[in-house]
Amino acid sequence: MLTQYNKDKIKLAIFDLDNTILKLDSDYEMVNYLIDKNLILEKYRKINEDYFSSYEDGHININNFSEFSLKPFVGKTQNDINFILDDFYYKIIEPAFNLNLIKRISEHKKANQKILLASATNSLIVLYIADKLGFTDFISSRVIFKNGRCTGKVKLPHALGKGKLELVKEYCRDFNFSLNNACFYSDSKNDLPLLEAVHMPIAVNPDKNLKKFAKDKNWMIINN
Repeated sequence: MLTQYNKDKIKLAIFDLDNTILKLDSDYEMVNYLIDKNLILEKYRKINEDYFSSYEDGHININNFSEFSLKPFVGKTQNDINFILDDFYYKIIEPAFNLNLIKRISEHKKANQKILLASATNSLIVLYIADKLGFTDFISSRVIFKNGRCTGKVKLPHALGKGKLELVKEYCRDFNFSLNNACFYSDSKNDLPLLEAVHMPIAVNPDKNLKKFAKDKNWMIINN
């Protein structure tokens, strides 16, 4: 629940997506979904597992993972991709919403605070989910299209770690916000650069490294 202090001080509420608003990782689940639908080969499941483990450890090669996860979409139009995303969203994403965080989003909106979705996940997925949740603005790893078709490439920087912080700072400059009046909800130590930069960092079901860090810093922790 937002206190009066939060309502007065916070002007921008930033939300991570995976394992924060969602109780899963959408990039990881998309690859498994494509395998289950026989759209990509079963051999990619183990590669996906390895990338996910390296992300959790904080050592992922984000360039390699982006190339891997976007390869099935190369050459497809946005309409082609949305056809896949429609089924993926209703079968995988919608049942995985963290309802406590959905309520938080609503509370910030009712307090006339801007809400911003900020995720390292590719923009194909983030744009779709942002639209469903009522986010008019979002930060993501921006997929490049050429002649109306997905290239499988991402515009740098990736929205991970310091890259996410850089993109959020750019957003704040463009829309006249300050991180001194922002809060940020996240589950992962990978988001420490942005968590440390905002006025109010909030750890949501944090991984063990973020949990320890948040406790040491006396940050708010939400477990549910």
